Amino acid sequence: MLGRRYEGSDFLMSKGDAILTVRIAEAPPFQIQFSRVRWHQFTALYNCSPEQIEGSYFTVAEVTDSQPLEAYIRNDRASRKAYRELHHYRVFLDETGCHEVFSESCRAL
Repeated sequence: MLGRRYEGSDFLMSKGDAILTVRIAEAPPFQIQFSRVRWHQFTALYNCSPEQIEGSYFTVAEVTDSQPLEAYIRNDRASRKAYRELHHYRVFLDETGCHEVFSESCRAL
């Protein structure tokens, strides 16, 4: 994928789930589904830190020992949780920026 030209992406949320669609020239769109999304953040390219890029360049990386995720779970006051477990996922897309998601799971469609 890295040898082809990146054309853009879309991040759509619906009914608690999200789909990240990545478009690469001369290839069908690639989609990643995030299930039971509790939090999403997008950081524009020029504001991304080296930590956000490393290990997540055009790939889904799970952030282990995530302090923001631990804080989110600790501060979630809902009596009935909408998730069984949460993971912190990160995807950096060159020319666009970094998507970060707290969700129960993710998978390629």
